[in-house]
Amino acid sequence: MILPRKNTKTPEAFTLIELMTVVSIMAVLTTIAFPGIKLAMMNAQMARSTANARSIVMGLRAWAGDNQGVFPVEETYEGEEIVSSNDAFRDLIPYYIDTEAIFAVARSNYGKQADNRIEELDEILEPGENHFAYVAGLTDTSRSNWPLVMDGTSGNGTYVSEPGEKGGCWEGRKAIVAYVGGSAAAVRLRGERGGERFG
Repeated sequence: MILPRKNTKTPEAFTLIELMTVVSIMAVLTTIAFPGIKLAMMNAQMARSTANARSIVMGLRAWAGDNQGVFPVEETYEGEEIVSSNDAFRDLIPYYIDTEAIFAVARSNYGKQADNRIEELDEILEPGENHFAYVAGLTDTSRSNWPLVMDGTSGNGTYVSEPGEKGGCWEGRKAIVAYVGGSAAAVRLRGERGGERFG
């Protein structure tokens, strides 16, 4: 009786052509998916910054409630005159807002992130720890749809389309704006590219 011969040949591996085809397909799929992932990450960062702006306004409103309805402006705090948003927001810590973390905007190019050292007055909101601007001179009875807090502009009230520049957090497409009434939103910018204002 003759037994069938067993196949002792080992299975073949992928050929170089097949391997290159798989790598090419993966590269194409990654290229297609990357913009969507980048946009989703930016939207998540924008949502967090919007919530932070809302929290800042709530802290300002609480401060105004204890100060005849006036938001911080031209007051003195421990002998210092309020001349910037850092000075105004410094008044809120730690009694109305207990962390510096909400003053940092994701993707901002304004400097270091808040380190949350607030034990000493000179450690509260040091340069680079606050990335929000503040509109002074308003009260808690001002029109509720007037802007009170917004994410950092280029320094002169405009936004730019370059993400690495000051005022370019959201690539000149949107700005985070919080209003006197306590609402906040990511507002679409309008105007010439590279020098947009919200509206």
